[in-house]
Amino acid sequence: MIFLAVMTGFFAESYREHLSDKSKEREYLLALRSELQTDTLHYNKQLKAIFYIRPLIDSLFENAKDPAKYNYTLIGTWNTPINEKNVTYAPALAIIQQLKSSGNLRLIDKKDIGLKIIEYETYIEGPYRREYNTIDASTNKLYAIEDELCDYTEFNNWLNKNMLSGSKAGDLRKQLFYNMPLKVRDQVQLNRLANSAVNYKGWMAGYMPILYEAKKQAVDLLKLINDEYGVEE
Repeated sequence: MIFLAVMTGFFAESYREHLSDKSKEREYLLALRSELQTDTLHYNKQLKAIFYIRPLIDSLFENAKDPAKYNYTLIGTWNTPINEKNVTYAPALAIIQQLKSSGNLRLIDKKDIGLKIIEYETYIEGPYRREYNTIDASTNKLYAIEDELCDYTEFNNWLNKNMLSGSKAGDLRKQLFYNMPLKVRDQVQLNRLANSAVNYKGWMAGYMPILYEAKKQAVDLLKLINDEYGVEE
């Protein structure tokens, strides 16, 4: 009788732990699902930003190669969006990191989902992060050359106008364009600017398939979560 009582208690406790683990598993997967949906939305947003900026880069290139045609001024119609629209996105991976650091990755009962989680994290922390850092550096280089060669008086006035009007940070990109007069007429210097713009476009071209792959992996993982754990869209 004592033996049966002990065994019954053991099985009851094991069952309670099982239910607790399944509850935690579901909580984690619901949170991961939300994070993946956010990632997917941002991947789409960044791809749209790249398609939007690409022809503007061509205009900036022409502007820098033939500055006299534009009165030695970088025209805001195309240059402002290049300066204001961000094409990169850094996934947080917060839930995946929490799963790993807490040791709760073991709670993921389905092996294919667990493998997909690790695959997604490995891709984001590897190829994706490297491409992100490279395009970020390319962007900063373009901005640095503009800092060196341009007069920011109109940009400063534009900033003051928006800040004094109380515009929200996200509304700044909706305001009027600002021109950036060139302080130099040296074609070698201006060629640096033109080439930097093309390099920026080149890195964006390399970033696009990385975004598409990250999006595909996020969508595939979302589908597994929805199919295997009955989480409805």
